[in-house]
Amino acid sequence: MRALLAAALLAVAAYADDGYEDPPPVQRYLAELQLGDSFEDVQRIYPPAQDWPSHIEPRGRVTRYRVERAYAKSFPNWTQTLVLGFKRGRLVDIQVIYNAKRSGEKTSEELARDLSLTYGEGERTDARFWWADGRTVMRVFPVEVPTFKDGVRGVERRTSIQILEKHLYQRTD
Repeated sequence: MRALLAAALLAVAAYADDGYEDPPPVQRYLAELQLGDSFEDVQRIYPPAQDWPSHIEPRGRVTRYRVERAYAKSFPNWTQTLVLGFKRGRLVDIQVIYNAKRSGEKTSEELARDLSLTYGEGERTDARFWWADGRTVMRVFPVEVPTFKDGVRGVERRTSIQILEKHLYQRTD
């Protein structure tokens, strides 16, 4: 009986092992910040040069801060904007919008391809890519930012990457 049970367990284990490793958990660290950091932790990393504009989203009650380069005394060189979401004083959403130079060097499609080497093929809808595990969602997508050149208003596309708590993620596309 023991031999039969052992053989059955080995068969189940062999069947469950498809020869591929599971992808690693989605990173919870981006731009020197980690999901779960306090607002004070974030301000120690990026000391404010002025008050950061914010608004509270009615759905989800997440307070979002839009931090532009001029709003902080230190800032990543490759970043144009950080959009930070806090709930109950903890960081639950980090979005990095690359600057024009970095976006030209690494499009959202190229960044998604690079991340696929680590996390496997991501889900995709048009130009939006995402990966998820039990706790975290990572998204890569282009964003349009307003521009003003030579007296003309326009928009330019920038590469953006975002990590957020999975319970906050609701697809709208």
